[in-house]
Amino acid sequence: MPQLPLTVWLAVVGSALLLLGCCAATAHAVLRASARRRVARWPAASLLGLAGAAVLPWLVVWLAPIRIALSIHGLGPLLGWALLALLAFALLVLLPLATILCAVVWGIAHGRRGRTSHQPTDER
Repeated sequence: MPQLPLTVWLAVVGSALLLLGCCAATAHAVLRASARRRVARWPAASLLGLAGAAVLPWLVVWLAPIRIALSIHGLGPLLGWALLALLAFALLVLLPLATILCAVVWGIAHGRRGRTSHQPTDER
């Protein structure tokens, strides 16, 4: 197995850190207090719509016979394909991550609402 140059390893590590940073930024955006308050007020239909939007790209991946073969010569095509890969990552990973976090926030908020509205009052 041939050794890869240091620049390739640095590019791989940089890309992995970029993707992990995107996941952390998505989680931070959804879990901020202002976002949690907004998500808690969503009707269930909005959450189901978001879930449908998150599942749709995975259905395309699962059902469509997609085969991609690349021969990249130059910096322009490389950057274009890298941006396209980043878009695919956003659709296939970040959107479902945001959907799951929104569902957890929404479920916790509605669970608390249900508990507080059904608790007996101590009137004397």
